[in-house]
Amino acid sequence: MTPALLMEAMVNGVFLGLVYALVSVGLSLTLGVLGIVNMAHSAFVMLGSFFALELLRGWGIPPVLAALVAAPVFFGAGAAVHRLLLRRTASTSEAMGLLVLFGLLLVLENGSILMWTTDTRVLPWQPAQAVLSVGGFRVALGRLVAAGLALGMIGSLDLLLRRTLLGKVVRAVGQNPDAATVLGVDVARISMVVVGAGTATAAMGGVALALMFPFAPQEHLRWLAWAFLVVVVGGLGDVRSTLLAGLLVGQLEALAGVLLPFQYVYAVLYAFLALTLIFRGRGLQSAQERVL
Repeated sequence: MTPALLMEAMVNGVFLGLVYALVSVGLSLTLGVLGIVNMAHSAFVMLGSFFALELLRGWGIPPVLAALVAAPVFFGAGAAVHRLLLRRTASTSEAMGLLVLFGLLLVLENGSILMWTTDTRVLPWQPAQAVLSVGGFRVALGRLVAAGLALGMIGSLDLLLRRTLLGKVVRAVGQNPDAATVLGVDVARISMVVVGAGTATAAMGGVALALMFPFAPQEHLRWLAWAFLVVVVGGLGDVRSTLLAGLLVGQLEALAGVLLPFQYVYAVLYAFLALTLIFRGRGLQSAQERVL
């Protein structure tokens, strides 16, 4: 392997990692703050990709603007999911909540197949096809734009959670919801905001992924596995840890892609997931505190 090829792989790994972090941060947030395993998370990622496709084909709106439009639209969708489904199952067992969200995943997947069929699509955005040559290695402009979008969204979310009153309230609910209730916090409303934000970031992650990969309604489960991998590595509810974990996973995938035959890349990633679960003891439940 030449140094230029290795550098190209590492740069692509950074781009992949940033997008993987954006795809995963909403799952980390809902799980870390509310303890909700959102099984429908990847379906909203997939819908974000198709949302960008329809805005581009129908209105000529470029993907970056489509991501900004997707934020309030899918925030509202997430808030509706919380109000109509999650609040109704809050007093039941966790298994019931998982079943409801899994049912929602199936509804969204099959509805998407009815609307868009099972054909694989790509975003017909011409600038994404351009390739830049920097320092002897090539960078796809679509990946650069996707990485920039992901970094901007993750940075904005981190600032919101750390520097605003709303962020402090969300952190308080994540650390001790009962104490937050005693202090006058409307935990139900904050929970709705968290689910809405998690859904919005999932959709924006779908827009970013569409700039890098082809997409189809039935392929979203891959991104659910990747999101869980990033969450397991990074921990629950911490945006910065999710970012670092996404970068680690992106580097691992990119380097495995140039060092190993293609058919072994996914095996390496799933093995990494298995080892992470083993060495973190109880896996997702190994995080004893939820710290934002």
